[in-house]
Amino acid sequence: MTDLEKNMESLIVIFHRYANEDNDGKTLSKKELKKLIENELPTFMKAQKNPNLVDNIMKDLDQNKDAKLDFEEFIPLVVGLSMACEKCYALHEKKGKKFSAMARLDQVITNIVEIFLEYADDEGKKRQLNKEELKKVLEQEIKSPELKCHINADDIEEAMGMLDKNHDGEVNFREFCRCVCDLAKCYYHKKTGKGGKKCKGKECGQED
Repeated sequence: MTDLEKNMESLIVIFHRYANEDNDGKTLSKKELKKLIENELPTFMKAQKNPNLVDNIMKDLDQNKDAKLDFEEFIPLVVGLSMACEKCYALHEKKGKKFSAMARLDQVITNIVEIFLEYADDEGKKRQLNKEELKKVLEQEIKSPELKCHINADDIEEAMGMLDKNHDGEVNFREFCRCVCDLAKCYYHKKTGKGGKKCKGKECGQED
């Protein structure tokens, strides 16, 4: 299992750990979400001054308005925080600093950033993946046959077309992160057989 696949599995494990607290196991209540954020995202929580933070996150993510978050509703939180973390990581890197010890979800988000930056050419500080770099990511970081069927390194033109939403010929971090989270949804369904729609065909990168 590659580092990227390990991080996707960690997302599932973390989600279920808190979703199981009320013996439901399928969704996060507001209480469970608050505990998850406090324990697994302490860096994020510490930076916030809003007493209504959890209420606002629940409202933003709860698409079907049932006062609970399933895995697919939870994933956009990871997307948003990953993009924020990428900017913070770049600032720390510029100053020659390293992140201190982190909780598990903090670490997962940081790992996703590190994987992207490892492959992305920083010439001119563009921080984007060209076709060759994207092909290398898919070949080296996606090993599971179940995930390979959703995005194919052998057809890099097709893969680039799915991911490159702004059609600039490269994949930026936002586009990469959405793909990772789409793959995480597919991996979640494979592992649990529940929690949302099954992935059909090459679904990765189809969200706007």
